[in-house]
Amino acid sequence: MPSDYGDDSGEKLVDWMLRIGQDAGGAAMSAGAERLANAFRNARGQVAGTPDAVAEELEDAPQWAKLSMAEFEQLPEYESIRQLIDEELDRASIEHAFHNDGERGFLVFKVEDAPDVDEVFADLERKASEALDEAKERIAQPKSRDAERLAVKAEQAKAASAASKAAREQVRQVERLEQKAR
Repeated sequence: MPSDYGDDSGEKLVDWMLRIGQDAGGAAMSAGAERLANAFRNARGQVAGTPDAVAEELEDAPQWAKLSMAEFEQLPEYESIRQLIDEELDRASIEHAFHNDGERGFLVFKVEDAPDVDEVFADLERKASEALDEAKERIAQPKSRDAERLAVKAEQAKAASAASKAAREQVRQVERLEQKAR
């Protein structure tokens, strides 16, 4: 690309644009991860409590609870988040279902499983925070475009050297044949 401009200005523009994109992507990633962790934290507050205490207070307590997924639905890639929640609840052997009541989505589960659902959401909140930390580390250490370019140039130099050596060898062979012919 530098040859397109006659100097390194084109390369510098590309590097600048990549840095801007990485910074913006990193900020969006951080904001999204924080919103996801908050959604898990807020959901935990809605499912916490002991089912025994509730059952004692209310003889006819409902068997099923529903948790609003509204906060999760507002996040990008909700279907991926929903699938993640579904897989984690399955892994914990918690009977559950996702249900849409009009435009609102809910997670439905047995009241007696509320502490287990709370534990799964606490684990997902922790994993979201850890994933954000790891992603930040990866962004902070981007691959150097100079190192990538250097590796490509090294490969090109090796290929050119091999071609030059082969050409010199052919010239030597021709010279040997000429000397033998004399």
